[in-house]
Amino acid sequence: MTRYSSKVGWLYKASLILIASLDLLISLKTFYQEGIFATLVLSSILTLTLAYLISLYYTTSYHLHQDYLRCSSGWIVKKITYQAIKKIEKNKGLYIGWKLSLALDGLIIYYHDGNELFISPENLDQFIDDLEQRISTSNDHS
Repeated sequence: MTRYSSKVGWLYKASLILIASLDLLISLKTFYQEGIFATLVLSSILTLTLAYLISLYYTTSYHLHQDYLRCSSGWIVKKITYQAIKKIEKNKGLYIGWKLSLALDGLIIYYHDGNELFISPENLDQFIDDLEQRISTSNDHS
């Protein structure tokens, strides 16, 4: 098994900084105007959102197993057999669909009948080479 981490894009980093800043500013403002209870409620919501985004950093990864690709982000896990992969396409910019990545640029993997998944491995070219090799090996055995 080979593990690839997700590339971390500027939008993800900016979101973390923005939410942390909002948490601090809103908590301070609410504490002085509304008191401790309202501060705890608002701060808890923003802190939980921040904790979820940080957990995505640690859980978003791509594993190339012997027979399948395993992509995970948070509690979402996708397993795609190499034989099911129809096409791999580089993508830069916005993507709408299943996106298990922390960056705006990456790969779209087309599999089965019309399904697609966006991922953003850190070492993109190395990942593509490794994946294509496993796909061709898998097709040779079938």
